[in-house]
Order: sequence, then structure tokens, then C-alpha cells
Amino acid sequence: MWVGPRTRDAGLVSRLPAWFPAVGRVLGVAIAVGLFVFVLPRVASYGEVLDAFGNFSSTWLAPLLLIGAANLIAPATAHMASLPGLGIKRAVWSDWTTTAITNLVPGGSAIAIAVTSAMYAHWGHARAEIARSIVVTGVWDLFVKLTMPAIAIGWLATERDLDSGLFRAAMIGIVLLVGAIIFGAILLGVRLPFLRASWQDKLDALRSDTVALVRTNGISLTFWTLAGHLNLALLLVICVRGLGIDGEQLSTAAIVTAFAFGRLITAIPITPGGIGVMELGLTAALLASGTPPEAQTVAAVLLWRFFSLVTPIPLGLVGWAMWTGRAKAEPA
Repeated sequence: MWVGPRTRDAGLVSRLPAWFPAVGRVLGVAIAVGLFVFVLPRVASYGEVLDAFGNFSSTWLAPLLLIGAANLIAPATAHMASLPGLGIKRAVWSDWTTTAITNLVPGGSAIAIAVTSAMYAHWGHARAEIARSIVVTGVWDLFVKLTMPAIAIGWLATERDLDSGLFRAAMIGIVLLVGAIIFGAILLGVRLPFLRASWQDKLDALRSDTVALVRTNGISLTFWTLAGHLNLALLLVICVRGLGIDGEQLSTAAIVTAFAFGRLITAIPITPGGIGVMELGLTAALLASGTPPEAQTVAAVLLWRFFSLVTPIPLGLVGWAMWTGRAKAEPA
């Protein structure tokens, strides 16, 4: 069974000390634990946070469950658009499995890509199709992440004047947007003279396949990728409102802006799934964007993370066990 492409960097990786990956994992877990044990309680005690949970409005319970359930399906739709022939069942199956790996293992994104490749290959998809799917979904996801801050800041600017902090954030958003456009141009059109001829040929072939996919499924891919991000943003809004933080304390534009910049914090996977880093960063962004109570804000972030991070993990572990069992019984 194919588990991902081999690269010429394998020798470099093999020369790293045997303890190096273990130290990285331990350090990532230690940082996450430290943030939850020592840092986040300084914003609001866990006793206050538990009291806030108890006051969650029943009016927002049904929307919370509905959007939370939609979040379990939304990412899979983009995978379907990037890999024609991949049905919803297998798309959800692979997404849950790789999400669990990403959220549990430091640096799990690389492992998740290898697992995705193996699952797709076992289901009969060609290597070129798999590579194209992984690249396209990754690029589209990154492009949305980089463009959302600029759009969110623009929305927030219609509500109030931007102070120095928000102005700097707006400049960062614009730089990220320009960077995303340049990155897309490099991927789809610009030749890289420093690449070897063989790698340039492979990149050109990937570009050609990608352009062909975008022509046929580009609208669908963009729509479902954007829908996944907006679903997460809406889930955060529901968590905030359900815990009693009203629009005067924190506007919807401010929540979406905090969400957009908060997700950029975890672009570098310091901890598994950004655990601890995301909670602290998003809490700080929300508190800086308005005047919400600290305990309700922390509670809203933790509730949002429960639905966005925790709920896919047991489903993914079950999916992994099921797939490995079937892969052994039915070799490709």
C-alpha cells in the first residue's frame, strides 16, 4: 500500500538525532499544559468559567448543535471538490481520521497528509490526482485564511475608527492578502528558475492538472472551502452570544476579526492542534476587540474549541481503526 511519496530529503531527516522528534512532541505538550494551567486562569478562573457555562442561553442551544454538527461535514465537501470521484462517506471518513491525527500529535499535519494519501490510494485514486487534491485543498484553505483578516478588518472599519492596534492589524491583513495572491501566481503561472529541470517538469505537470481542475471545479472548491471557514466563524459567534455577550460588548464584526487573526496564530504548529495557543490567542483578541466579561469570553472560546477541535477526535479515532482494519482485510 502506498503511504506517500518519498523525497530526497529523507537522508537529511534520517541524520537528525533519534531523540529530536520526541523532544518536539514533549515540548509541544508541555507548552499546551503550561498555557492551560498557568496562563489562561489568570484571565478568568476555571470556577468562573464553569459558572458561565451554566448560564448558557437555551435560545442558542439548537443553533449551536446544528452548526456544530455542520462543522463535522463541511471540510469534507472541499475534499470532494478537489478529488472527483471521492464520495461524501469516504471524504468525511478521511477528514475525521486526519483531523484527529493533526489535533493529537505535534507536527501531525505531515502525518495527516501521508495518511490521507494512503487512504485515497487504497480507494483507487491515482498518485497524481492525490497530489493535486492535497495541494489544491491546502492552497485554497491557506488563501482563505490569509484573505479573511483583511476582509474582517474592512467590515470592522465600517463600525468604528481603527485605533493604532487595529490599524497595524489591517496592514498585516493587506500584506497577507498580497502574499496570498503572489503565492497563487507562483503556483499557477510563474516558472521558478532555481528548480532542477526534473522538478520543474513535475511542477508544470501539477500546474496543468490544477488549472484543469480549477476550470471544472473551481467555483465548487472555492464555495465549500469558504463555507467551512464561515461555518467556524458562525460557530464562534453563536458561542459568544449564547454565553450572554451582546453586540454592544462585542460586535459580530469584532468576533469575526478576532477569529480571522486568531486562526493565523496556529499556522505554525507549536502544539498539537494549536491547543493552548489558539485558546489564549483568541481570548486575547476578543478581549481586545470590545468590552466582554473575561469569564464569558474564556467560556465562549473553550466551547467553540470543544466543537471545532474535540468532537472530531473520537470520530477520527474510530475512523482510523475501521480503515486500518479494512485495509488489512482488503489490500489495494
